[in-house]
Amino acid sequence: MAQPLVCIGSYTPATGGRGSGITVCAQDPATGVLTPLGEPTATPSPSFLAAHPDGRRLYAVNELEPQGTLSAFAIADDGSLTPLGSVPSGGSAPCHVAVDPTGAYALTANYGDGRVSVHPLAPNGAAGRHTTVVELHGDGPDRDRQAGPHAHQVAFDGDTVLVCDLGSDRVWRYRLRPDGTLVAEAPVPTPPGFGPRHLVHTAPDRAWVVGELVPAVRALPDGPATGLATAGPTRNHPSAIVASPDGRHLYVANRGPDTVTVLALDGGTPRVVAEIDTGVTWPRDAALIGDHLYIAGERSDTVTALRRDPTTGLLAPPAEALTTGTPTCIAAVPRTY
Repeated sequence: MAQPLVCIGSYTPATGGRGSGITVCAQDPATGVLTPLGEPTATPSPSFLAAHPDGRRLYAVNELEPQGTLSAFAIADDGSLTPLGSVPSGGSAPCHVAVDPTGAYALTANYGDGRVSVHPLAPNGAAGRHTTVVELHGDGPDRDRQAGPHAHQVAFDGDTVLVCDLGSDRVWRYRLRPDGTLVAEAPVPTPPGFGPRHLVHTAPDRAWVVGELVPAVRALPDGPATGLATAGPTRNHPSAIVASPDGRHLYVANRGPDTVTVLALDGGTPRVVAEIDTGVTWPRDAALIGDHLYIAGERSDTVTALRRDPTTGLLAPPAEALTTGTPTCIAAVPRTY
């Protein structure tokens, strides 16, 4: 199987960024270096990217206010992107997108107003206008950050949709029906002020969620929290959480300390085993691709690669993999063709 493509999204001048849109790269599996395949594809401030299961389509949410958009692209054999159009995301400032396992729908999480939208995908990969929009509700004790709902991530566990809501301290649960409607199920609360940002699965029905307002990782649906180590007195605002393929380790990017915390899952509670410098400023996103953990430095205009030891789970010191303006997200696109 060919090496996956690595796509980097960047904030553009549309929202004060220095990037150009989406950069598609080839990965050197030995060194981790990313080589751009042509010029970036222009699209306004793609804050998150998601690949279609067939590896031939890419979706981006454009983090615009008061109305965000969802953009679709076809991926050619040489890695070039062809725009397939954009549609309203159904809310404000979308910050996450996910494609359901069947490839029939793309779902967006709109941070600004706490809405989640469902978009049918056409046979050619184009995203249609949203057919379903759900509005989250609730608030939290942090009046600056939790005055209302803020959908931060939408993730799939089979046909169950999990939505991290930083504003209401809940992980909302829905069942995605074949017709694209969402059926509400009982939400999972997190402690007041936790501010759930992202979650990741290590097994079916076994998820781990990281808090942005309280720097800790906890198991869903319940379990004690593990605080994240921080280098020095700088306040920690965790961002991405990543699981190793074998489910034995978690990796959390820490904005502020600019580190990544390595946690072992060898017991009922995650155990911190290392905290490592990322080599970037304000690590916005992380992705484990092959033998390297990639970190997007939003404020340093760099993406670094940290080689992972598959036995110990530990990371080598960072090496620069790519220079690009205001990187926000990293997505691997499998090439099964």
